[in-house]
Amino acid sequence: MPLRLAVRLTLPLLAFTLLMLTATSALHADTVVLKNGDRLTGTAVKLDGGKLTFKTAYADAIAISWDQVTSLTTTLPLVLPTPKGKLNVTAVERSDAGLVVTTASGPVTLAPAEVTVLRSPTEQSAYEASLHPSWGHAWAGAANLSLALAHGNSNTATFGAGLTAARTTRTDKTALYVNTLYSENANSIPSTSANATNGGLRYDHNLNPRSFAFGTGDFSTNALQDLDLRSIIGGGFGWHASKTPKQTFDILGGLVWTHENYSAVAATATTPLTPSSVNSFAALDLGEQYTRKLGAASLFTVEPIPVHHQLRLQHQDREDVQLGDHLQRQLHLVPARRNPGQRSRPHHRPGCHPHPAVEPAMN
Repeated sequence: MPLRLAVRLTLPLLAFTLLMLTATSALHADTVVLKNGDRLTGTAVKLDGGKLTFKTAYADAIAISWDQVTSLTTTLPLVLPTPKGKLNVTAVERSDAGLVVTTASGPVTLAPAEVTVLRSPTEQSAYEASLHPSWGHAWAGAANLSLALAHGNSNTATFGAGLTAARTTRTDKTALYVNTLYSENANSIPSTSANATNGGLRYDHNLNPRSFAFGTGDFSTNALQDLDLRSIIGGGFGWHASKTPKQTFDILGGLVWTHENYSAVAATATTPLTPSSVNSFAALDLGEQYTRKLGAASLFTVEPIPVHHQLRLQHQDREDVQLGDHLQRQLHLVPARRNPGQRSRPHHRPGCHPHPAVEPAMN
């Protein structure tokens, strides 16, 4: 008999407990009411792009068209950015006069065009931080090292190293790179077959969603060319001909200035002394860039390769105009030719910048 009494008392108690838990859960849930009368309970995540992201306990997050929502009630305030400041909103109800939003200071009626974004306080803080990030924020990069050794008819050693890094924000992008290559063959004279270092950076600033201004700086040295330093400074404007979350195609145009310093080369038994020299010239630089996102951590970038299509105007003892084919059309103003009998140096075409083919991903 006592057992039956205990069972009779326990069952109602359990039912009451479940009822209270259900009621408590409902009280602490957000509610959205649609124009067709449907009512959903769960958690309002955010409103953006005309879609209300709403998460329920029985399904994944769903996107609801905002124009189909009659009312939204939240247990925790959502941030509504407006031209006059931010409002902490706990309810939004559609009316003939507009959207009535409930705040701590009372209801406010706004035009539908003013209620397009709702964020949690945490997400709003992250968004504001992304508008004006610190210099050390949002960097992604990659580094590589390589070493190759060969023995036999040739006794060679080749070392290479490279670094790329990029920082992308809502308003600008900064990219930099550096790479070096050294190679020698102990069985050859001279033994060094490569000794070059390149580095540079580029900064883009968005003028509007389709266009941007950019500035570049590229620097290189090459011991085999007796090149102490080549500096290429430029800038211009670009246009996003195609821009999607997975790929972009940019067209760029601008001006670059190249300054080269060559060291003197001592005379030998067969060649005369080659004095030091300095070259400076300007160029009109046109190009394209295609970027494809391969995954969450990498981008594949294709840039024009300098393959002859070059308009070159060269000042020498006589006028010399050369025409060729080059993917980047350039107008070069080059100083006078060196005196006859002096060893010629490899000529660098400005605008042909040594950018890496693969860059780190950007958020």
